[in-house]
Amino acid sequence: MEYVEFLEQVKLTVQEKTGRETKVSIGQQMKNNREGAGSITIQQTGGNIAPVIDLAPYYEEHQAGKTLEAIAEEILEVYRQKKTCGTIDLSFYTDYEKVRNCISCKLVNYERNSYLLERVPHQRFLDLAIVYHCTVENALIGKGNILIQNAHLELWDTDLKELHDAAISNTIRCYPYELIEISDMLAELVGSLPKEEKPLYPMYVLTNTQRCYGAVNLILHPVLEAIAEKLESDFFVLPSSIHECMIVPVSEEIHPKELHQMVHEINLEHVAPEEILGESVYRYQRQKGRLFTAWEAYSV
Repeated sequence: MEYVEFLEQVKLTVQEKTGRETKVSIGQQMKNNREGAGSITIQQTGGNIAPVIDLAPYYEEHQAGKTLEAIAEEILEVYRQKKTCGTIDLSFYTDYEKVRNCISCKLVNYERNSYLLERVPHQRFLDLAIVYHCTVENALIGKGNILIQNAHLELWDTDLKELHDAAISNTIRCYPYELIEISDMLAELVGSLPKEEKPLYPMYVLTNTQRCYGAVNLILHPVLEAIAEKLESDFFVLPSSIHECMIVPVSEEIHPKELHQMVHEINLEHVAPEEILGESVYRYQRQKGRLFTAWEAYSV
C-alpha cells in the first residue's frame, strides 16, 4: 500500500472507531529534517485542542505486516494518553503586539528542510537557516512552541525584518548563553569521567540556560566575541545538534577534517534525526569577528 493511501485508510479506520464525537483529520507536520511527515489528529467535538500523532512509524509497522485495525487501536491508545479536554483561547495569537515578546529563533539545516522553508519565514545563515517560533504557555497543555509560518506574517501585517529583530532581542533576553567545559557537562549527565575518557584537547559546549535550541548562539555576534575573548584565540564550532554546539580552540594539532569526522560520528550514533543540525565545521576568526566554514581556510 502506498503511503498516501495508507494515510487515508488509517483516517477512515480511526474515524469508524471514534464515531461522531470526534473529528479525525490527516495533515503534514513541518518537522525538522523531515519532508512533510504525515500525521493524524483526533479532536473532540466542540474542542480546539488535539494531539498530533506522527504516522511514519505506523506505516513501517504496516509494511512489516501489522493490520490497519491493530494500528488504529495503537493510535487511539496514544490519543487517550495525550488528549486534553477543553478549549484554549487563541485570539491573542491574531495580535502581533501580544505575541512579539514571546517570539524567538532557532537554527535548522538549510538543505535538509526545503519543504519546511517554503512555508515559513526564514533567513539563510551559512549552510543553515534561521526560523522563528512563538513560545506559549497554558494550564491545559503546558508550555510549547508554535512554528511561525508565512501566513502568520500576513495575519500580523508585519515583515521578516521586524520578526527577526524581535526574535533576536527575545532570544538574548530569555535564553542567555552558557559555555561549559565538556568534561563538566558529561560529568553532570553521567557522573565523573575516567581519566582515559578525558578529551585530548580543550572542548566546550555552547548552549543556553534552557538547554533548548542553544545552537542559535552561532548567529549572535556578542556571544561569539565573548567566547573568543575568554579563549584568547580563534575557535572551531562543531554543530552537535540544534540544541548545542561544541567549541574547540584553534591549534596546529587540530585539522577540520578530523573535527568533521567527529561531527559525522556524533550525528550517526548519538543524535536523533530530527535534532541534527548539520555536518559542517565552522571557524570563528577573532581578528575579523567572522564565522565561516572551516574549509575556507584549509585544503582538505
